Amino acid sequence: MQDTLETFYKVITEYTDLKWAKTRDDLISKIIKILRAFSEGKDLDHILKEKVLIAEVEHSLDYLHQFAQKHGNELEKLINALSIFLKSPAPCKMKIIKLMEVFVENRRDTQTGNL
Repeated sequence: MQDTLETFYKVITEYTDLKWAKTRDDLISKIIKILRAFSEGKDLDHILKEKVLIAEVEHSLDYLHQFAQKHGNELEKLINALSIFLKSPAPCKMKIIKLMEVFVENRRDTQTGNL
């Protein structure tokens, strides 16, 4: 579950301008489509052939593919979390990001013994 939270956090922060509270919902939607393709058993080579789908999100494919391979049973949870994030208004998205930051950073501190 921790990897799911970290991947969720990585996606939402990667496609959000935190200064202006603007999210690239179109790109997060592409990420969801890619994750669905992985959950349907499509491999990375198949995804790479769909140039329209991967445009502007190519740099995320590696970690999404790794997540899908290691945590296939968590894909639906990640897709649902990203869908909820997309449907949220901008102020809520910023609160979600701050909440996720606490969970992810706090977990890292716990693992390294910095608490």
